[in-house]
Amino acid sequence: MRRKLTITALSALILFSFWQLTVNVSAQQKLTLAMVLTGLQTKGSTPETATLAKRNVFIQRRVENYGVTFRLSPDIENELRNAGATTALIEAIRENGPAATTTPTPRITTGSKPSATFKDIWIDSGVTEGGQNGMRVHVKFTAYGMKNLDAYLAIYFMDEDGNYLKDNNDKLKSSAGDVAVYKDLRPIYSPQNYDDYTVFMPYSELDLPNGNWNLTMDVKLIYQAGGLIQQLTTKVFNYKKGKTVTRNPASVSFTVTRVWIDYNVTEGGRRGMRVHVNFEVTGLKDTDAMVIARVQKEDGSYLKSSTGGFSNDAGELRLKYDIKPGFDTAVFKDATLFLPYSELSISRGKWNLKLDIDLNYEDEELIKHMQFYEFEFDRP
Repeated sequence: MRRKLTITALSALILFSFWQLTVNVSAQQKLTLAMVLTGLQTKGSTPETATLAKRNVFIQRRVENYGVTFRLSPDIENELRNAGATTALIEAIRENGPAATTTPTPRITTGSKPSATFKDIWIDSGVTEGGQNGMRVHVKFTAYGMKNLDAYLAIYFMDEDGNYLKDNNDKLKSSAGDVAVYKDLRPIYSPQNYDDYTVFMPYSELDLPNGNWNLTMDVKLIYQAGGLIQQLTTKVFNYKKGKTVTRNPASVSFTVTRVWIDYNVTEGGRRGMRVHVNFEVTGLKDTDAMVIARVQKEDGSYLKSSTGGFSNDAGELRLKYDIKPGFDTAVFKDATLFLPYSELSISRGKWNLKLDIDLNYEDEELIKHMQFYEFEFDRP
């Protein structure tokens, strides 16, 4: 059951309204824990704060811009997650909190507080164990201070909005009712290296309907008695269930008629530019796809972003416009993609930039490159 904040409704609105103004305040104004918790639980009046998922993105953006006044402890992390915080927001808080006043020399002993160092993760898809089809997750890490400690390697699963998947059949689940898979862990040394610790997850236990799903694993070490030891990492992956469209990018063709930009427009309270693409496409009837635009600098490198909705798996800034053509040949006279100026991670001055516009399937697998479009941007 989610804990309620001991704060009046009037105070919550005041705090949240004040916090929305921080976008125009000095970067020295950091967010308090009360501001973050209130922001998560208070539905805003703007489109970008109307849902919990959007509020997470809204808060994350301000955490990255201004920082927070508190350090992330296991208790605070649990409180934030109970309030609806996503893993992306938790990591932003972890990275933008106050630094420790000193940096002590690491001293690992059998009596040290349990911890771990994450090294790598990879997935074998479409494998079979015990007659079940699923995926085998491999995790590489080092455990410290965990000699003879009963623990689990735990993996939870989130949808693309950062919401944890809920269990439907009481098989693989957490105490909170989320889909989760566990593997016993009891190191006999400290430190102890795990070069390939594997966990099998049957696809059927994701409890999802047919479709193409972009999911995220949340990988942690936890005590068997309950409680977090340490989060190791998150891993994005795609899962397809049921009948899927046979993909043949070679059969897809298109013609781009025109690309143009409207500058200094406002969407959702954010100022930016609106990119327009006029094109015709053949071979994608009844197929979920998207037009994607990434931003390149003159040296060919792509601008980066960590903002939900504006970032791909590689951490590149990208805009997207969803399409599902209803005809063998479909004409899109004005596919629009909005780019807030605040997402352009460049310094002051004039920049010669380029839009790399691609046609992709709904899970962002490339179909074909469409066009480059050069433009100039003056960062004041």
